[in-house]
Amino acid sequence: MAKKSKTVWTWAQSNDPAKPTEPEKNRITTLFATFVQALNASLPALAEPQEFNQVVKIESKWRGSYFYLMSHYKSAPRPNNIKDGFEMGIARLTAKGGNKYDLAYFRHTGKWFTLLVDLSAEECLEYIKTQPIFTV
Repeated sequence: MAKKSKTVWTWAQSNDPAKPTEPEKNRITTLFATFVQALNASLPALAEPQEFNQVVKIESKWRGSYFYLMSHYKSAPRPNNIKDGFEMGIARLTAKGGNKYDLAYFRHTGKWFTLLVDLSAEECLEYIKTQPIFTV
């Protein structure tokens, strides 16, 4: 008769996002505010007549444990348009607790893809500024 091996249970680290505090949310929002203002200032004016979808505004927002950088587009006027515009994701920071964030970008498939894990907010901002995947 074969002997049974002993099973050992260990603690597994959770991959769930942490709930950020209000001071932490305010700090991140202020950190990204100047970057968002600079992006908005660099947007070109709407072309007349507008033939293609064009970015008209960049904004940041919190939703639960996630901090988003979103771009708002104005759709070109066409007779079959359902809406005048839409929004697309640029970057998402997932709060992990202790000033650690996971950085993700919005893929063409409509899903978020996490690029880097356990970065500080300052490192995330620097990465967003320098990497071409986050261009508007």
